[in-house]
Order: sequence, then structure tokens, then C-alpha cells
Amino acid sequence: MLPVETTGPSPCHRPRGPLPIHRAVGLLLLLLAARLPLLNHPTPANIDEVYFMNGLGFPAQYPVHHPGYPLWVAMGTLLNELGCEPYRSFQVWSLLASLAAPLLFYVGVRWLVEDGLAWLLAMAFGFNPLVWFQSTTALSYLSACVSGLLVIGLCYRATVEGRRAGMYGAAVVLVVGSFLRADLLIGLGPMVAYVGFRHLRRGGWIALLITAAGCIALVGVTARLYARTDPAQLHPDLSHTLDVVSGTSVFRLGLIDGLLRNASKIAVNLGWDFGVAAVLLPWAIWSIARGRSEGGGIRLLLLLWALPWTAFLLLMHVVQGYFMLLLPAGYCAIGLALQSRCRSRAATRLAAVLTICSVLQFTLYPWSPESLGIKRLVDAKIGFQSAAGLRHIDKLPEIHQPGDFWPTAAYDRNTPGTTTRSGPE
Repeated sequence: MLPVETTGPSPCHRPRGPLPIHRAVGLLLLLLAARLPLLNHPTPANIDEVYFMNGLGFPAQYPVHHPGYPLWVAMGTLLNELGCEPYRSFQVWSLLASLAAPLLFYVGVRWLVEDGLAWLLAMAFGFNPLVWFQSTTALSYLSACVSGLLVIGLCYRATVEGRRAGMYGAAVVLVVGSFLRADLLIGLGPMVAYVGFRHLRRGGWIALLITAAGCIALVGVTARLYARTDPAQLHPDLSHTLDVVSGTSVFRLGLIDGLLRNASKIAVNLGWDFGVAAVLLPWAIWSIARGRSEGGGIRLLLLLWALPWTAFLLLMHVVQGYFMLLLPAGYCAIGLALQSRCRSRAATRLAAVLTICSVLQFTLYPWSPESLGIKRLVDAKIGFQSAAGLRHIDKLPEIHQPGDFWPTAAYDRNTPGTTTRSGPE
């Protein structure tokens, strides 16, 4: 999914042969079969889902918290009008996105590593605990991930092949995706801007103009939606959202309650999400940084892929769903390092082990609302993202209290959004 900027030909520049249909179909069928048994979990799994369901009928009413997620609510409204139950109206989109994202990743990463390794990495991504959990919910993170992977892929094609259509396509998809989740502009805006400025004289300015116009349109649509909302309908405004985000930042809470707390939460989330793969991740990053992996020229755009998300999490606000687009970046780095440092058979075996471990972690983790000690803390903060946790997600409030482990001034202000809007704190 990334441009390879080398001075000579590289076997990573193009996939080795056409996409094997049997592998693509096999990937989709395996993932679908794994999702179906968990679709009937207790609902809602997250308070944001309540806001989304209350917004059905878009744009007749709009009690959704800022920045509004207008495309996501419209997508749910479409299925609801076709007869789906409110929760299913969003859950279906998450399910479809949980199939599309790994498939897109497989198609893209084949430009960088051998096909067998790419397929197993896509499997590991698809069976990742965070992806598996989110695939059964009414949350918008997986659908945004699909948009994000398209943006990254188009930026790759624009840089590798110098096609203007790639730049324009990336800008258009980013703008459309921002109506799904506005934070895509924070995470992938720098990559699109880099590609646009790099090819400024070859039409890159058009991509920049499309992105700027899209930002203005998003602000206008959001303002219009809230301006026509019934005043009797209570919903948090933009200042509330800004307070939630900045309230947990290093700028409001300092180095200990801000930076250190966010860093510890990032470590916990990455450790759980990647599971056994987290052991390989530092080695893979070091290998790429040292230029010892095949395709080491992708370092800049790999940095532009991962750094904005990581910086936002570290400096501002840790949201579990924001790790969604960091996952394929990590698996991409691991794949590059494995192909460079290991023999083909050893690399694929290791990738298979990562996939199996993800499946075992999600399906066998013994989550329980009766946990004690350290396990109670793990279950409350991160372990609920498992099959057992999902089946008993309605029991999560019994062992979780926002800010119970590391209370900060953000909780002293008693702002509602600092509780469970984006998941356990």
C-alpha cells in the first residue's frame, strides 16, 4: 500500500502475477464464517452506537455528537429504510467493511511482498482482535479504515507510476471518507498533502484544492445539520467534543497525566491488538529504519501513514478505534522485514503463526465480569475485545469505571464525554 522510491527496478514494484481468485475468495469466506456467530451479542457495545441509532431518519433529525459523521448516519438510514433493525442498519456496514479492509490490504501488500506472505498478513489483519470485535458493532471505524486504505493505495500508485488520477482519487476518497469520520483528515491528510506538493507542477495542486474544498464542505454540511436540529433535542456541541479531546491531552494534563498516561494506554492497546505480533513489531520498525528490508525506500510514506495517528494518540486523546489504521501499517512493516530477513518458507510460517495466535487470543481469552486483581483491570480496559467479552459486553459496566485506574483532572470536570464515548478509559 506504499510507494517504493528506489532508483532502480525492484521486484516489489509490481505483484507477482494476477490476484489469485481462490485466495481472495478463501480470505473472505473464512472471515465471514468467523464473524457470523458473534453478530447477536448484547447491544449496544458502545455509547456512540446509541447516538448513531438516534440519528436514523437522516437528515430529518440529528442528535449525533459532533462532528456528526453524516455519511455514516446516512448509510445506516439507508438500510433502516430498507427494513433493517436500527442496530443492524449499521452493523451490516461494519461486517462488510471487515471483509473489504483485509481484502484491500491483501491486494495492496502484494506490491511489496510475495503473494503467500501477503495473504497470511491479510489473514492476521482480518483476525486481529480489534478488527474482529469492531466487525460486529455499529461503530464506524472499520468503514473509515476501508476509505483510509483506498487513500493509501491511491497515493502509492500516484507516487510509483506518476499517475495524476491517483492523486485526484486519493483526495476525493479522503474527502468522502471525512464525511464518514472527520479524523481521517488528521490521520491521512499529511500523506495526501505530501503527494500533492511533491507533484505540484504535474497537477498536484488540484488534489490539494479538492482536499481544501472538501474540508470546507464538511464544515458547511455539519453546521447546516445542527442548525436545523430541533432545539428541544439535546446533543453535545463542538465545544464539548473539543473539551473531551483536549481534556486528556498533554497540553491540558502535562507530562505525567497527559503524555505518560497516553503512552501507557498506547502500549496496552498495541500489545493487545497485535498480540504475539507485537514482539516482532519493534524489530520490523528497526529493520525498515535501518534500510535492511526490501523496499526500504517506502520509509517516508510509511512514516506519513503511522506518525499522524500515533502523534494524535500520544499528545491528545487515546481512542481504541483509532488503532484500526495503525494495524495494517504494522503488518506491512512486519511483512517487509520478514521477507528481507527470512527465507520465503520461514516468513510464511511465521505469518501463519501470527494469524493462529490472533484467532486463539480472541476466541479463547477467558473474559469474565467476576475477574479479580490484575485480570480484572485487563478485562475492564482491553480484554473485553474478545469473543467472551463481546458475548457479555452488557456486563462490562460491572467491572469498569472511567478513570478508575489513573484518574485525572478531566474526570474532575465531570464532562460526560470523558466516560465511555470512545470506549473504556
